Amino acid sequence: MFNFLFAAVGKLLWWIVRQIGRLIAWLTVQAFLHPRTTITAGTVGGSVAWLGWQLCLTIAAGALTALSTWKAAHPRTFEQGVGTWARAWWHRWWIYRRTWADSFARCDLTVQARDKTFLPKLKTVRSTPYWDHLFVEMQSGQAASDFIQKSDHLRGAFKAERLVIEEVKPRGLDMAFMRRDPLLATVPATPIPASVADIDWRRIPVGIDEFGRPYTVSLLGGCTCAAGTMGAGKAGLEWNIVRAIAPAITAKLVRLVGIDPKLKELSQGRKLFAEGDYVGLDTPDLPEATLALLERLCEEMAEANNFDGSQGERDFTPRPGRPLTLILIDELAPLLKYWPRRLREKIEEKLGLLLTQGRAVGFIVVALIQEPTKDIFSLRDLFARRIALRLPTESHTEAALVEHAVDYGAQCHRISETTPGVLFSLQDGAKSTVRARLGYVRDEDIDEVVAYVENAGKVVELDAWVRDELGGIEITADDLGVSA
Repeated sequence: MFNFLFAAVGKLLWWIVRQIGRLIAWLTVQAFLHPRTTITAGTVGGSVAWLGWQLCLTIAAGALTALSTWKAAHPRTFEQGVGTWARAWWHRWWIYRRTWADSFARCDLTVQARDKTFLPKLKTVRSTPYWDHLFVEMQSGQAASDFIQKSDHLRGAFKAERLVIEEVKPRGLDMAFMRRDPLLATVPATPIPASVADIDWRRIPVGIDEFGRPYTVSLLGGCTCAAGTMGAGKAGLEWNIVRAIAPAITAKLVRLVGIDPKLKELSQGRKLFAEGDYVGLDTPDLPEATLALLERLCEEMAEANNFDGSQGERDFTPRPGRPLTLILIDELAPLLKYWPRRLREKIEEKLGLLLTQGRAVGFIVVALIQEPTKDIFSLRDLFARRIALRLPTESHTEAALVEHAVDYGAQCHRISETTPGVLFSLQDGAKSTVRARLGYVRDEDIDEVVAYVENAGKVVELDAWVRDELGGIEITADDLGVSA
């Protein structure tokens, strides 16, 4: 009996020793893998042992009071100095590390080799008030497409609102988990630049993307079309562009052409268009007038192409005497579907010529469409950049952007009616999407840009008269009390 008890006690003690050894080994490994946490825990433990818990508690209370005061007085510097680091540390341990193995196993994103299971490695976590950016190292045998296909599963596993995955280096992924939506707040209209020198023709700002960066479109890289249901905010595209290039309009580096089948959206800015370059409100026989305008534009484009060809010029840059012709079409559907067939076919032909040949000589189309179905939006593939705002179904999204756009992340059918201007567009050369929000352009903002162009034009005319008549004395916009 005693021999049995001694044997049992011996085995129990040996088991306890082994478990303690394993615990020490595990703690040692964790200490080397996570030095910041180890140093923090060691500092706290050493302070309590050396100073006593009462003094440590007093110091902690004082530090907490100081941090709270700092956050209340200067929230921006607090966020930069403390908030970002503390949030990243907490999210790394509580949200990600704690459930990492289980989440990736359930999402079928592990690798089995030599009877072992290998997980993607979490290397770093960087946190902002809206996003957690995880740098993840894939295992051999995994591809970025595996993670992109499972992105919706991973988003749910880590309880995020959205997940954006980008391969930033071989076997290295940036996995961005959205914790709060940064696009819920209304984005103000694009400010009018101070001068033409401030305009980047390839990066015209029209809003912000979900990472807080300017969302831009190019006026030299091809034509753009935005699709969205009524009230989706798609008109913000054309008016933000107009505001962003207002100094170039006054400098005669941009010529605006307006086609306004709905007789409303562009009518408020009719003074921005030269005589004969606007069809819409008060235009008799609008379909015929639209066709005549497009035919004239195609003739001008052909002349410009012939001239540039004779000069050996390939790339277009706006300059005096050769302005960028920006053609704004507020609604494509009447031109392509609802007007008389004999006119629609000719209009579609002329639009096709402008979309395929116009970029090289500075004839750029920016169009809007409310119903981007395949039978209506027949010219979709001729637009170099396509933007989709709120749409009723997944099929509308794919008709507006590209096939499988929903699989790439364009969830236009899920955009709320309370967030007009929110959009999805495809990244250049990538099967992933950009989410952004257009600036909200009020009637007052349209009136402002119209007044800006009108006043600047008056200053230029008066200044030219003064120089001709009064011997070269110049008058500036400041002298007249207007902004230039």
